[in-house]
Amino acid sequence: MAGKSASLLTKTQRNRIQNDFAELDEAKKHRDKQRIRERIKSGFLDFQLLADYPDHQLALMFEDVPDDELRAALADTTILVERLREQSNIEREELIKEVRANVESYSNSTSDTRTLGRIDLRTRGEIRRQAENELTERFEPGRWDKRSNSLMRLGIGASILVIVGNLLYPTESTGLVQPILRPLLSAAVLILLISAIGWILIKGAQALKYSVLPFLAALSNDPKRAMRGTLTKLVENPWATIQESWNDL
Repeated sequence: MAGKSASLLTKTQRNRIQNDFAELDEAKKHRDKQRIRERIKSGFLDFQLLADYPDHQLALMFEDVPDDELRAALADTTILVERLREQSNIEREELIKEVRANVESYSNSTSDTRTLGRIDLRTRGEIRRQAENELTERFEPGRWDKRSNSLMRLGIGASILVIVGNLLYPTESTGLVQPILRPLLSAAVLILLISAIGWILIKGAQALKYSVLPFLAALSNDPKRAMRGTLTKLVENPWATIQESWNDL
């Protein structure tokens, strides 16, 4: 709440708003509302002078305000800004473009405004594209997933050749096909071994990165919580836990 310093509203005006202009006749109510509108408009337009105000001044400005009170004030300010935007029929995308242009202009012309560079406002289209990219990254196989899948398919094909070759080898009595089958079977077995080893190495590395190392990090930070969380998952729904670990690979 504002203290004794001059503020956007006078103490009387704040009390009038809080009391919903009670105990005032229509003429005084109309007069006070008009004065409040003028003060808010003038104060709001002053923010054009404060957008590039130095960072250290902003820090000093609110150093005695508790974080929860400042957070609540920022939330209400954001609500008011959004209501004004809606009331004025200003599209969010247009406003964000102007914000970006102003931020760039202020950053180039003033000093001690590092917080300007941390402003991150995105349009609906940008948010949608980011969500699509995140979904693509989440569900589309990565480079190593594709390689492990290729090795798995190669191993399956080689195993089929090994099975078929072993079925044909004893039944071939002429001796003409056996010299051809023997190197083919050897090559298929070699391919099967290489693909299996490669698949195991890739899946092992992924398990180490996405399951083992995060668990060890959590274990080092809070051993009891990490063990309790893991045991709880295994006891409550072991199959879901196993499936989740498999999907992380």
